[in-house]
Amino acid sequence: MLLFVPIWGLHKAGSWTSMDQEMYLQSVIDMMETYQKAFSEETILLVMDLEKVREFLPTPSIKVTIPVGTPRSALANTVSDLALSQNKICFEERGPEAFGIAYVATASPLRYNGELVGVLTSVTVNEKFEMIRNSSESLAASVEEMTATSNQLASGFSSINSEMDQLSSKSTALLQDIGAIQSIIGVVQELADTSNLLGLNAAIEAAHAGQYGRGFSVVANEIRKMANQSKDASNTIRTQLIDMQSRLNEINRFVETVKHDMAHHSESVKELDSAFEHIAVTANELLDRFGTDNRD
Repeated sequence: MLLFVPIWGLHKAGSWTSMDQEMYLQSVIDMMETYQKAFSEETILLVMDLEKVREFLPTPSIKVTIPVGTPRSALANTVSDLALSQNKICFEERGPEAFGIAYVATASPLRYNGELVGVLTSVTVNEKFEMIRNSSESLAASVEEMTATSNQLASGFSSINSEMDQLSSKSTALLQDIGAIQSIIGVVQELADTSNLLGLNAAIEAAHAGQYGRGFSVVANEIRKMANQSKDASNTIRTQLIDMQSRLNEINRFVETVKHDMAHHSESVKELDSAFEHIAVTANELLDRFGTDNRD
C-alpha cells in the first residue's frame, strides 16, 4: 500500500529552508497514526531522515522495536536504507523465518521540492498471503501424489485389461478344443454303435451255427460289451465337456463384464487425472503469485 504524504507547496521554488523540510517531516510523523489505521492488516510505520530514525510506530504482532534516534547505518541494506540510497520506492517480502511472521515492507522516499529528505516505511503483516502460499504448496504436493496414484491406477487397469484379454483368448481356445473333442467323441460313439450292431449280428449268426458257433458267440458278446462300455464312457465325457463348456462360457461372460467395468473405471480415472491437472495448474498459479521467489 502506497501512502500519500503531504507536500508543502506554499513557497516559491528555491526558497525552501531546512526549517521547511523539518516541518514537512514532522507533518508526516504527525499523520503516522492515521496512516496506520488505513491498512487492513497490522502495520509498523517508520519515518527516517537522511541520518537517523525520527519516529517508529509499532504493532503487537511484529515483535520489533527500533528506537527513535537509531542511526541509518544500523539499518544498512534494509528497504529504508535502499530507498534512501536509490531514491525510489523499494519493496521486500519475507517469510516467517526471521520474526516468526510473514510480512511485506515498502519504503517510500520523502521528497520536499524534489529534494530527498527522508523515507516512510511500512511493514505489514502478511499472514493471509503466507497461509495461501503454504496451502498452495501443500495442495501442489498432494495433487502430485494423487496424480501419481491415478497414473498407477490407470497402469493397473491397463495391465488387468490385458490379462483379461489373455484369459478370454485362452478360454476361447479351450472352447474350441472342447468342440474338437466332442467331435471325436461323436465318432467314438458311432464306432461303438457300429461295433454293438456288428456284435449283435455276430451273436445271431453264432446262435444259428449251434455248438460250432459257441466260441464265436463269446467273442461277439465281448465286442458288444466293449462297445457299450465305450458308449457309456463317451457319454460321460460328453456330459463333462458340456459342463466345462458351460463354465467356460460363464467365465467369458464374466471377463467381458470385468473388461467393461475396467473400461468405465479407466475413463473415470482419466477424468480424475484431468481434474488433478486442473487443480495442479491452479496451485501452481497460486505459487507463482505468492511463491517463495517473492520473499527475496
